[in-house]
Amino acid sequence: MSHVEEKNSEDVAPGFMDAPGHGVREGLLTYFTGFALAALLTIASFYLVRTNLIWGPGITMALVALAIAQIGVHLVFFLHLTTAPDNTNNALALAFGVLIVTLVVGGSLWIMSHLEHNVMPDRMMARTDLESMAAEGGLRVEGIVAPTEPQQIAAHVSGRVSAIGCEAGAHVEAGWLCAEIDPRPFQAAVDRSTHALKAAQARLDRESARLGAARDALQGAKGVQRRSAVARLRRSVERHERSVDRAAADVEQAQAALAASKAELSATRIVAPIDGTIRARNVAPGEEVSAESKAPMFVIAPDTARIVVKLGAAQSALIAVGDKTVFTIDALPGRSFEGEVTKIEPARAGAEASVEIMARDPGHALAPGTVGRARISPRKRTDP
Repeated sequence: MSHVEEKNSEDVAPGFMDAPGHGVREGLLTYFTGFALAALLTIASFYLVRTNLIWGPGITMALVALAIAQIGVHLVFFLHLTTAPDNTNNALALAFGVLIVTLVVGGSLWIMSHLEHNVMPDRMMARTDLESMAAEGGLRVEGIVAPTEPQQIAAHVSGRVSAIGCEAGAHVEAGWLCAEIDPRPFQAAVDRSTHALKAAQARLDRESARLGAARDALQGAKGVQRRSAVARLRRSVERHERSVDRAAADVEQAQAALAASKAELSATRIVAPIDGTIRARNVAPGEEVSAESKAPMFVIAPDTARIVVKLGAAQSALIAVGDKTVFTIDALPGRSFEGEVTKIEPARAGAEASVEIMARDPGHALAPGTVGRARISPRKRTDP
């Protein structure tokens, strides 16, 4: 081997495995060098993220540079892609593959980003739906979201809170058990009232039986016995009638007491009256609550939005309470809020009629003051 050939054999790219004089030992050394460089670049990437040596906004560019270097190490030391003549086809294949991947990924991103220009937007579809409904007799008017007062839950009986089932921020449905007051004293009152009612009913049954016997005796004595005996039996009937009336009054009183006891027992279960989100919880397990206290145990923000619409006298005459509605706003394209008309205040002294709509808004997306479009669909009505 000449001096020039020996020099050329040493002056080759690291990934060129077919160079003269390169054997297994040189190949393993190439792989080891590539592994060491790849590991070093990986460690450097993690170090850059955690260090304060580089200006914060510059960390991204540093990571990009390390990523490009990592790609170069893999191409040269592991895939043996060099500028040698025998690697020209490999380089072209790699370049072509990168081009194809770039076209596929870039084209997909471009299609997705411009999809709304090729398909009818949800807002336009919603608007088309509104127009079709309007053509069928629906009213399209402007409405504004009015403030909705939160629902407060207070205790109706006094006692110690034994359990809590609702936390602040939680979503609840109507009937959800939010808290429970110790029911044992109230259950004991129900048991006493039940026993008192049974005793009063038994007395009424006895007095009714005695009254029946006295009436039978009076009926059998008429025309047979003397007037004095008949008068005595008649007074006995009247006495038993008064006893039956008192016993019946006692039964009614016992029934009322039992109903009140059951109502108090039922009131120990503090349930959510509406669907909504718990805004505040002002009670804890073991705490004493009073029925006379004005402080609410829970505050619930309802899952409904109150929308006020102003209509002329002619338009307001076309709708009625219970008519279905759909409310949309430009800030939330594709979303609609269904509801119904709950209140109509007729026009007075030349002013417009005020229509109140309650629309479902579980996510509380409709903030007070928001202006949108309401579609009111009057129900078909038959003339009386």
